[in-house]
Amino acid sequence: PSTACSRPTAEKEMARAARKSIDSEGWKEDAVFLKGYEPTVFIGYDTLSDNVEIIAIISDNQFKDRVGEGQTASVLLDRTPFYAEGGGQVTDTGLLSKGDFRANVVNVSKHHNVYVHKIEVLSGELQTGDTVMAQVDAAKRHGAARNHTSTHLLHKALKKIVGEHVEQAGSYVTADSLRFDFTHFEAVSKEMLADIENLVNSKIIEFVPVQARELPIEEAKKTGAVAQFGEKYGDVVRVVSIGDFSSEFCGGTHVNNTGQIGAFKILSENGVAAGVRRIEAITGAAVHHRLAEAEDTIAKAAELLKASADNLLSRIAALTDALKESKKELEQYRQQAMGSSIDELIENAQLINGIKLITKEFADYETDELRLLCDKIKEKVKGCIIVLASVRGDKVTFIVSVTDDLLDKGYHAGNMVKKIAAAAGGGGGGKADMAQAGAKDPSKVNDAFAVAATLI
Repeated sequence: PSTACSRPTAEKEMARAARKSIDSEGWKEDAVFLKGYEPTVFIGYDTLSDNVEIIAIISDNQFKDRVGEGQTASVLLDRTPFYAEGGGQVTDTGLLSKGDFRANVVNVSKHHNVYVHKIEVLSGELQTGDTVMAQVDAAKRHGAARNHTSTHLLHKALKKIVGEHVEQAGSYVTADSLRFDFTHFEAVSKEMLADIENLVNSKIIEFVPVQARELPIEEAKKTGAVAQFGEKYGDVVRVVSIGDFSSEFCGGTHVNNTGQIGAFKILSENGVAAGVRRIEAITGAAVHHRLAEAEDTIAKAAELLKASADNLLSRIAALTDALKESKKELEQYRQQAMGSSIDELIENAQLINGIKLITKEFADYETDELRLLCDKIKEKVKGCIIVLASVRGDKVTFIVSVTDDLLDKGYHAGNMVKKIAAAAGGGGGGKADMAQAGAKDPSKVNDAFAVAATLI
């Protein structure tokens, strides 16, 4: 490849063609207006800052000679330390500066091996042909490098612990976290995730050297290096090796040794598509921040429960037991109250065409409690239809129960509950002797009871 990104010789013709291409193509991958430029030399593996030349400025879909304060533009450089988003790794950001000129580099993309830097001018003026200092945001780059190397460690750990059938199915690496998709047919167990995390961390604390070398692709394949999912490779590829633990084709940026990662923590594992799982994880300072947040949560929980962090679990266990006992006592109280109200419900039943109709609205009763109440009433009375409702927030549950002696007369709880619940904006069904329905309008419970009376 050429050592510089230069403007085409037939400048006027290319500019005219490029202007039409920008208007019609935008920044699509196949944008033809960049094909006349030599590939940009990427120097970002070795340095995060250097003097570079402005080859072209594009603003408002036009090539421009200059751009000034408050404007946005896309610029082409003869060489660049800025990593263009690709291989799952996010773009570098940073600064271009010269004298009183300063511009934020907010995005870098690559088209036909030409790097396009989107800038926001903070001050001064930039002209084509200027030499400026290009400075990558070091903290962001180092964070992405930690997480990118970690995806290689994770990939190998998955193969060792979950199985050699595991293949990468995508990744996304930022300065703050990493996401790794892989092929697998079921959820990875908590025990396996713990083993994976421990294996990755064991390689981190070994300070294993990370080396990158460029090889002809056929020679690279013979080394056993793993090709990345969805990537297209040329005749020469970059192979990133982590000691004798991992070796992959990769154009991304990495740490010099695994110790620079600091620590690795898996946050989640879940399915994202048929046969594809996803692990999300963090490294370095993000692990420390996560630990600090967890300690803060534990401290606040201990304060609320009037316990120390050391005996928090025993305090929670004691409170859980006390809560279970309280719920048991409450259940017994509710059962007693329910039992004492049975005779009153029967006494207040409506007599319609020789059949008793019992209706009652309750607050926050469970469905099983309503069913039990129906059974207890049916033990004491015959020729009876029971319609009970439990209101919980903005929802209603209806239970309709029919005594056995009315079933032969054609009464069917399932058919009745549909019509009853409809009066309160709901529906349901069930068997002839017992049926259930849900509804959305608690204010219409009495209307539903009125419908029940018309069905007898």
